[in-house]
Amino acid sequence: MAEDKNENTEEKIITAANEIFEKKGYDGAKMQEIADKAGINKALLHYYFRSKDKLFEMIFAMAFNRLAKEMDFLFNADMSLEDKITVFVDKHADFLSKNRHLPLFIVNEVNRRPEMFVNIFSKLYEKDDRLKKILAQIEKEKKAGRLKDVDLRQVMINLISMNVFPFAAKPLVKGLFRMDEAEFNKFIQDRKKIVTETIINSIVIK
Repeated sequence: MAEDKNENTEEKIITAANEIFEKKGYDGAKMQEIADKAGINKALLHYYFRSKDKLFEMIFAMAFNRLAKEMDFLFNADMSLEDKITVFVDKHADFLSKNRHLPLFIVNEVNRRPEMFVNIFSKLYEKDDRLKKILAQIEKEKKAGRLKDVDLRQVMINLISMNVFPFAAKPLVKGLFRMDEAEFNKFIQDRKKIVTETIINSIVIK
C-alpha cells in the first residue's frame, strides 16, 4: 500500500510539473506552485525531487523516452533506410501532434539553458544505442555506394526540424495561410510525404 501511495504521489508531481513547465518554462515554474498543483506540501516535493533541475531533467527525459519507445521497433527492424525514414517521419509527426506544446517549450528552453540540454542529451545518448545502430546502417549504405556522401549531421537536423517547425511556429503557420485547426491537421498529414521524399532524395543515389 505504501509503495502504491508513493507511486501515486510521484505521478501527481510529474503531471503537475509537466503542465507548469510547459506553460511557464523553467524560469517561470516555481516548486511551490508545482507542489500546490500536485496537492502536496513543498517539503514532500523536495523529498521526491531534491531540486527543480532534477525535476525538469526527469520531465524532459520522459518526453524524449515517450518518442524513443514508439521508435524501438524501427531501430532494430530489418528494413531499408528509405522505409525507416518513412516510418520515422510518420511516427514523429504523430507524436508531435499529440504533444503540441512540447516543440515550442523545448526551443525556448534550449535557448535559455543550453548547457542543461547538452547535459541531458549526453546522458540519454550514453545509455541508448539506438542512434548508434541507425548511424551504423547509414555508414554501411554509404560504403556500398547507395548513399550520397552527405554530412549526417545535416540530414538529422533536416529530418527533425522539418517536422518540428510547423508545431513550434503553429500560430504563424495558421495565420499566414488562414488555416483553422482541421486544415492545419490536414497540412501536417500531407507534409509527411513531402518531408519523407525531401530527405530520401537528399541522400539516396538513384
